[in-house]
Amino acid sequence: MTDTSTIAILVVDDEVINVQNVAHFLEHHGFQVTTATSGNEAIGLLSKSHFDLVITDLKMGDVDGVQVMKTAKELHPDIEVIIVTGYATVNSAVDAMAHGAFYYLPKPIKLKELHTLVLRATEKTMLLREISRLKQRIKAQHGTTQFIGQNPAILELKDSIAHFAQLDCNILITGETGTGKELVARTMYELSPRADKRFLPINCGAMTEDLMVNELFGHEKDAYTDAGSMRNGLLESANGGVVLFDEIGEMPLTMQVKLLRVLQEKKIIRVGGTKEIPIDVRLLAATNRDLKEEVKKGTFRQDLYYRLNVINLHIPPLRERKDDIPLLVNYFLAKYSLPIGHVKSISPETIRRLQEYDFPGNARELENIIERSLALCDSSEIQPHHLPADLINSPHYQIPDFQADQHSKSLEENEREYILSVLKSVDGNKTKAAKIIGIDRVSLWRKLKKYEKSGIDVG
Repeated sequence: MTDTSTIAILVVDDEVINVQNVAHFLEHHGFQVTTATSGNEAIGLLSKSHFDLVITDLKMGDVDGVQVMKTAKELHPDIEVIIVTGYATVNSAVDAMAHGAFYYLPKPIKLKELHTLVLRATEKTMLLREISRLKQRIKAQHGTTQFIGQNPAILELKDSIAHFAQLDCNILITGETGTGKELVARTMYELSPRADKRFLPINCGAMTEDLMVNELFGHEKDAYTDAGSMRNGLLESANGGVVLFDEIGEMPLTMQVKLLRVLQEKKIIRVGGTKEIPIDVRLLAATNRDLKEEVKKGTFRQDLYYRLNVINLHIPPLRERKDDIPLLVNYFLAKYSLPIGHVKSISPETIRRLQEYDFPGNARELENIIERSLALCDSSEIQPHHLPADLINSPHYQIPDFQADQHSKSLEENEREYILSVLKSVDGNKTKAAKIIGIDRVSLWRKLKKYEKSGIDVG
């Protein structure tokens, strides 16, 4: 909900009683109000002060409302202007809207309607400014990542990220698919004393065990057929840096033993070698599984779990922090609208509809929706009809069979149902499904084979 106490409004009318009435009404609703009784006075105030909205009469003695609006737009391109007049005609309304008015309101003013318009106009202004701010941040950072959100749980998570980034302990990052686990890891790396070294993400679900051993530890010359020369492993190449083991729950048990040894001894041995090689890497791990349950089932080593889980950072799903959706939307809009250019904002109604959806794919799904909506948008503002049809056609914007009793299900069950629903929506096309889910095709194939072994029909 908009905090009206932070919103500054300039009310302009050469009839003092009208200015006073509107100002009193808006102040009663908590807005900061400044008044002007002439166009010239309004222009002077606009040149010296910051405003979020201008409400101006059209016909005034010295400078009319259209000129006030033009000046306001020149000085503050993201400001919105509501034109009010007792001379309501089609032509004057069209002229005002053509010059950029947010709305054309005839006298006598209906205060309830004015209040609704003010909220809508200022919300649009705030969205535009947020987009501009995020674009500048993206430009200034040159790719530096940050975890986006202002929800209390996210603010606490940000504090934890900043604090534990300075330490060298192992971190276990948990959260559903698409919540941004790698982003949290990358942010920790960029805030850490190791930021001048390498950040190496390793997808444990994308490699067979033999390939993982060779990739992580490297090999000596002639260690096996085609090993014509010695090769350093990834852990050795990341020396001094940070390594993220993503989808750590997918790691085979025998590989878990090898990783545990690395954590205990801080040394590796190349495949085919006998020499111990010291390594200095900080280890982060991420999973969408409940590793405690995996330990109970015997699919994850308890000693490795305790080694990894020195500190646990949990990312809440997007459905539990819907107040962050406008901020995330603006971030993705800034990220993807740069090469397109003509899309400047997203309507408040579109934001509202997005906030009514539960996002089983979390922030990654929201990002895909915004990227797609930008591609479909043929105007300066994303409207509800630019959203995916299967989202806006549902009364509650819920994916069938996924939302029911979701909070009582494990992360693994929620992930499975989400993956199968996505696969069904693309008619079984695994390449498309993997892209939407945000994993590689090999990882998807492994998950589907696991479901089949459990007797689940994957179509």
